[in-house]
Amino acid sequence: MVAELKNQPSIAVDTESNSLHSYQEQVCLIQISIPRADYLIDPFPIQDMSPLGEVFADPSIQKVFHAGDYDLATLKRDFGFEFTNIFDTMLAATALAEPAIGLAALLEKYYDLHLVKKYQRADWGKRPLDPEMISYAQGDSHYLLQLRDLLVDRLRAVNRLAHVLEDSAALARITLPMKDHEEDIWKVKGSQDLKPTALSLLKELNHLREMIAEQKDVPPFKVFSDKVLIEIATTQPHYMEELSLLPSLNPGIIRRYGKQLMQAIKDWRENPVPVKPRKNHRLSDRELKMREKLGEWRKEVGEKEGVPSNAILSRDLVELIAHYDPQSDEELADVMRDYPHHYEEYGPQIFELIKRKNQ
Repeated sequence: MVAELKNQPSIAVDTESNSLHSYQEQVCLIQISIPRADYLIDPFPIQDMSPLGEVFADPSIQKVFHAGDYDLATLKRDFGFEFTNIFDTMLAATALAEPAIGLAALLEKYYDLHLVKKYQRADWGKRPLDPEMISYAQGDSHYLLQLRDLLVDRLRAVNRLAHVLEDSAALARITLPMKDHEEDIWKVKGSQDLKPTALSLLKELNHLREMIAEQKDVPPFKVFSDKVLIEIATTQPHYMEELSLLPSLNPGIIRRYGKQLMQAIKDWRENPVPVKPRKNHRLSDRELKMREKLGEWRKEVGEKEGVPSNAILSRDLVELIAHYDPQSDEELADVMRDYPHHYEEYGPQIFELIKRKNQ
């Protein structure tokens, strides 16, 4: 397969993961399409994935994704892959002001194809995969090259192809490897509103949920919800019977985990450990104001050009310019060196905006 891929000018790529079904999600399937074939790769039995990494890193082969940020992040995390020469069809659809930018919507509009969404939330970690799941996975990459060609022609017609290529390259460059799952009470919805005592108990309860989830190999939310944790941390019950009075605790949860929950509360009462305040990396007022000004400007320009604001400047580029606050045209050109076409078209307007802000 890799030998075949190395002879291709472009390949389409998609992945399937098991984030809704496992404690630590992982890439469970990689789909790659070329004009004459669709490949489905099961990474589980393959000890060395580096030959595929050579293809992804090869600048002479264009890799076509749709909404590729998640795929890139998980592939980087699980296999250490690096990517060059990316084309993202969702970024292309955005630059063309498509009213619906999902893959299914685009294929339906241009090819009258109807992708089945039945398996979007399926457990891709199970083996063997159902034939219907395999067919579904194949469809996600099969039409991407064809769609890319259509969108490229339309982008050329409106002189926006270079912008999309720059944004796609930035996507590959700045997308970081997704982090492995880790215990973090600040990811519990509502934790930031708790008082210190309740927050201390929440940490104990969340640790219990994490241990159960890891043992069962399921995502923590499948053990019990964030609402359950918040309600218990807030009310701090003394007796098992009090659990049944809480709105989010159904009899099944109490039957399965009631004793463990009450033991966790008991342990906490005997040794309540304060939670350190959350580190708050607050941006400076200057940077916040610059982000706001750039955001307003790109929205106005987008409305004039009839495209969404993020087709003018991506959020990452807005944040980059606001962070470095260039004080000269040369400094702005340096900040935007990876976006030469964006700079050529919008650089003078952006620098005028910066100068007005500084006056």
